[in-house]
Amino acid sequence: MMSGVSLLPMAPSARSSEMSVSFGGDLHPVGSDGLEFRMLTLNCWGLKYVSKVRQPRMRFIANELSVSDADIVALQECWVASDYEYLRQQTHKRYPYAKYFYSGILAGSGLVILSRFPIESVSMTPYTINGRPSAFFRGDWYVGKGIASAIIRHPSGIAIEVFNTHMHAPYGPGDASYVCHRTSQAWQIARQIRAAVERGHLAIAVGDFNSKPDSLTYALLTQRAGLQDSWTTMHGSSREHFLAASLTPEEQITTLGVTCDSLLNTWRADRDISEAKRLDYCFHAPHLSTVDSVNVTFIDKLPGLNVSASDHFGVSIALRILPSARSKLASGQEQVEEGARPPNLPLASYQSILDVIASYLPTARAQQYYRLLHFWVSIVLVVALHLGIFWVKNGWPAFLVVLGSTVIGVTGVIDGMLGFLFGQNELRALKEFEEEVRWEMKRMEELLSGTYEDVGSVGKPR
Repeated sequence: MMSGVSLLPMAPSARSSEMSVSFGGDLHPVGSDGLEFRMLTLNCWGLKYVSKVRQPRMRFIANELSVSDADIVALQECWVASDYEYLRQQTHKRYPYAKYFYSGILAGSGLVILSRFPIESVSMTPYTINGRPSAFFRGDWYVGKGIASAIIRHPSGIAIEVFNTHMHAPYGPGDASYVCHRTSQAWQIARQIRAAVERGHLAIAVGDFNSKPDSLTYALLTQRAGLQDSWTTMHGSSREHFLAASLTPEEQITTLGVTCDSLLNTWRADRDISEAKRLDYCFHAPHLSTVDSVNVTFIDKLPGLNVSASDHFGVSIALRILPSARSKLASGQEQVEEGARPPNLPLASYQSILDVIASYLPTARAQQYYRLLHFWVSIVLVVALHLGIFWVKNGWPAFLVVLGSTVIGVTGVIDGMLGFLFGQNELRALKEFEEEVRWEMKRMEELLSGTYEDVGSVGKPR
């Protein structure tokens, strides 16, 4: 029977070699000062009935993780219970601590955290805005995407707070609704990360963010949460200006860190070369840690089947806790120094978020309006059909009238519930999101103009 959480230690196995060919450069040797640790993140593409060759791929991933040199592993789209059971069976010696996160109506969040180090506490926070129940063919709302977090105690005594997430998928360019949803999700996770940083924890955010480096989502993680993209820490940001179409598939990985829609991935080989992109990240706190290496991994194909392990590639990161931060973090100090607190967004970014919300609000209101309209029209039609049955002869005509009224009635009630319950909830969540952005934007304007008064400083000598 599947166990969602495993916090009792088991005998660790020896560290083994890198699991997959990495085009991101050779791994730099990690020092022995006790301040290093390795992270790995991978979207497994493990949706039942939908993901192709799921079971052999998931078993391959589990077997590779059992000999991984990563200390902490974050997985997304591990949605089938039997896959997780096999994963734990294969990796429990290497990773004695593990958590499978439950959320949503169907399948769960798909998020997993494995660790060689003790996991002290865990939590799962569903995203407030996460797709629409009417888009059942997309499923984001039903699986309950959110933020899986775990506080992990490093051997040095430092608390590492890992945030693992899988944000709403884009489903094509220019989809204003889902841009708004991802922006809201980024705002939500950035708030949690800020709280972790201010508690003095070493915050790490990993996963499939379904957003490119030029997105608002990326800006919220790097500016509002105060984290840094491990790829740019290692390689700089100048590479982001390269056009994907101007590079070979191999160069896209070594230069841009591409993890999705690469022509080297057998599940995306039909895409145009310009579609390759980086959607999977490891963000770290730059004032507390640095990056020794970062590599795209899980590029190898399954032996015998000649297919990729997932429709995404993974990311392997070697991180090092800064010696200057060790004593402060290990002491459990509640807050880090003032200069290390996460910065706020530029005013232009706040306005961009408000513009995204404003562009989506008409869609949300229209969705609610037409669903409620369908509900009231269906009531009129059902009453009319029930009256009309008196003028219909018995047999097939009567059956079709009853069937039609039933279908109209059921679909009308469902749409009415979606419009009244979900529609109202979404509009209120959007209003709350907008108010939070406006409140913080106003505070930033006051700080910049010098009119903001810090209550904590009142009464202090100047």
